[in-house]
Amino acid sequence: EFLLDRSDTGAQVHFNAMRKLASEHPSEKVGEDIRKLYSWSDEDKLINN
Repeated sequence: EFLLDRSDTGAQVHFNAMRKLASEHPSEKVGEDIRKLYSWSDEDKLINN
């Protein structure tokens, strides 16, 4: 399976599918909301670094 995924014909289909599943995990969605609370620049946010 690994070798097929790494081949030109496999085109990383399995890898891309697993990456998509991981990005849709509930913890990723919660993390996205939490990261919005942080001040990554000089803007006022709930949490200032």
